[in-house]
Amino acid sequence: MRKFYLIGILFLMSFTTYGQQASETTEDFPPGWWHIPKTKSILKFGGYVKFDLIHDFNPIASPDFFDVTKIPTDGSEGRSSNLNAKETRLYLDVKSPSKVGEIRTYVEGDFYGSGGAFRLRHAFVEIDGKWLAGQWWSTFMDENIIPNTLDFEKPGAYAFARHPMLRYKHSFSTDAYFAIAVEQSSINAQAPAQAGNFENPLPDLTARYRITKPWGHVQLSGYAGKLVYRFTNGDTDEVNLFGANFSGQLNFNSLKDRFFYQVLYGPGVGRTRGGLSAAIDENGNLKALTDSGFTLGVDHRWNDSFSSVVVYNQGQVNNLAGQPGTAVQAVNYAAANLLWHFAEHAMAGVEYLWGLRKDFNDADGRANRLQFSVKYVFN
Repeated sequence: MRKFYLIGILFLMSFTTYGQQASETTEDFPPGWWHIPKTKSILKFGGYVKFDLIHDFNPIASPDFFDVTKIPTDGSEGRSSNLNAKETRLYLDVKSPSKVGEIRTYVEGDFYGSGGAFRLRHAFVEIDGKWLAGQWWSTFMDENIIPNTLDFEKPGAYAFARHPMLRYKHSFSTDAYFAIAVEQSSINAQAPAQAGNFENPLPDLTARYRITKPWGHVQLSGYAGKLVYRFTNGDTDEVNLFGANFSGQLNFNSLKDRFFYQVLYGPGVGRTRGGLSAAIDENGNLKALTDSGFTLGVDHRWNDSFSSVVVYNQGQVNNLAGQPGTAVQAVNYAAANLLWHFAEHAMAGVEYLWGLRKDFNDADGRANRLQFSVKYVFN
């Protein structure tokens, strides 16, 4: 065992020494980046540790995160407390020069796998800032307006997904670009009564156009997909799925604060948030479910030590006659917090969460949660 310790120490010493020597003969690297010995590559390892203490004043079937679709609508009551550190995150970022431009490889994971197991969040190769192959935020969503909540789940009626993809990005200028991608499609729909299986014949097609200025950014994105149900007799029922997303942020108060927004609509857009994309109509046929949703929020910096975020989200589903009465029809999500940045890279905060779920049969349920978190970022 001592041999392994000694080898590790010698490796780290040689790694540091070589990196220091390389920095004398090459350009300075950004803070936190290391030069990989005998290569032209640099790497950065980082992540954070996060602890959550959660108290629910009402029942909800997602104790580790606030998923409003998991709120019961049967009138049940109950309280519960839960402690976890599953959001703890690790990543490895490597950048290498090449004849086709900079090649970046990135891997990230957290511990929200089954039983707290480490799971993959992101993993991709990016070439010259244009081509991306791997798993990353969906091109349909706007990853820059993800609310800075302590809650891991984020709003319900909100474009929020990580997909395996092949993406191309074209910059028109320093502040505008267009991106288009083919992404892994998902099967989450109500099956017809007749026996059969769902198929994804094609990947989803996603695209976005974004303009970024000192005052903030604005983005318009869309997606198209296809869902097929193949009956055991060989017949098929096919549904085309579409969605549009308008989002962005406005910076204010000397650019320290921001107002962010998102409007989402489309037949089958529920696929972009893990919801149902299609269901059964009154004739027993498979049809796309038309969803709509909007999100409004504000990030505010009180001073160097304290900040807050307030966010509200609402979504609606145009249910079909063939759906059960317990199908989700509408959701509401609200969160407000106070974060104390008590040291560099360290934060503690408290957050109040409220949610409402309404079903197709008009039954509804509410949930109230109080969450306390401590987080330290290392990189």
